[in-house]
Amino acid sequence: MREKADSDLVRRQNRLLLMEALRQHGAMARVEMGRHTGLSPASITSISSQLIADGILEEDTAPHVPSEGSHRRGRPTTRIDFNPRCAHVVAVKVSIDGIELALADGRGAILARRMSRTATYDADPAAFGKLVADEITALLAKSRTPMRRVARIGIAVQGVADSQAGTVVWSPAFRTRNISVSAVIEERLGIPCRVANDANMIAEGLIGSDRARYGGTAAVIFMGYGVGMGLIINGQVYHGPTGAAAEFGHMNHLPDGPLCRCGRRGCVEAYLADYSLLRWASGHAATQAPSFNAIPHEDMRALEAAAHRGEPAAVSAYAKAGEALGFGLARLIAILTPSRIVLAGPGTRAMALIAPHMRRALEAGVVDELSRNVEIEVVPIDTDMIIKGTIDRALRHVDREIFSHGPLMKRGRELENIA
Repeated sequence: MREKADSDLVRRQNRLLLMEALRQHGAMARVEMGRHTGLSPASITSISSQLIADGILEEDTAPHVPSEGSHRRGRPTTRIDFNPRCAHVVAVKVSIDGIELALADGRGAILARRMSRTATYDADPAAFGKLVADEITALLAKSRTPMRRVARIGIAVQGVADSQAGTVVWSPAFRTRNISVSAVIEERLGIPCRVANDANMIAEGLIGSDRARYGGTAAVIFMGYGVGMGLIINGQVYHGPTGAAAEFGHMNHLPDGPLCRCGRRGCVEAYLADYSLLRWASGHAATQAPSFNAIPHEDMRALEAAAHRGEPAAVSAYAKAGEALGFGLARLIAILTPSRIVLAGPGTRAMALIAPHMRRALEAGVVDELSRNVEIEVVPIDTDMIIKGTIDRALRHVDREIFSHGPLMKRGRELENIA
């Protein structure tokens, strides 16, 4: 009996190993799978054939001619990829006054989107999970996708999310705290649901897009309507015991500084977020309460333009933002020494205004021996890594929790004929 259990464990691990390689590198021939996984040709053939029989993978019917630099130059090969019909996942991004949804297939390609303008701050906390469930139902109806084809729902939210309890512990998008989300959605739709911090989802998306580049130790700083961080350690996003780890935006920059949306004073976010920049530029940062409404993009573009024209109040606002960011990064580097720090989000549009002050604070805040090997890069602001990362994480959960065992099952029977 123990021998069978061990054999089943090895089988699941090998199936998962092959699927992880495909998630990372895309469609490939069996010989390439061997190079990426270390599995023998016989194991690759056996595992891939079973996954194809299960409807999880499929062969690309169009022969692929390897490039000049490949090991099998000019010889057509048959590549294998995920069957896009093997499962669907839904990603939901909750932000101030808005809900964005995306339906993706088994390869992670987005099939349909939906946007909903919702006054989240004053939303009834007892009814919010039902509202999201209704939005998911509308998305599926619009795309004519049966509910039974959806294997996972992932929800990304600003602020502190408890992924174990499925709750939004605190978010600037809501007036109240400890809002139950996952349990309500699972009860109404019958689909497993996970809630997570949005900056962590950016980190998940970066790993999914380029594990070689982001798969070591790295940090992702989100700048925009708030300030958050996703932390990657040894190729895995660190969520902490409950999913609430790495709150970069809510560590203190200066004691007794301006009031932050979280209710405390002097947080990094109180200097760097969009509402903070506007407040500093107005000259009332010390007395003005933070805004809990979404800041129009036009207001931020006007502030950036004023700073580029040299208007002192606007220039000063970005200087304070850069200083807070630089000293925050200095603390991060001193503790973790990541190989890479990624700056992402709409706030990066103003990096030309922020960067000089960030660099000066970084140089003053940490010794050169620790910072010299840390590469800082900016992700293009039009890259929606939150949705992408939420999709990637949901699909990896499907691979690990379902596909490593067998075909997608629902209520004790096969979902449908997906091969």
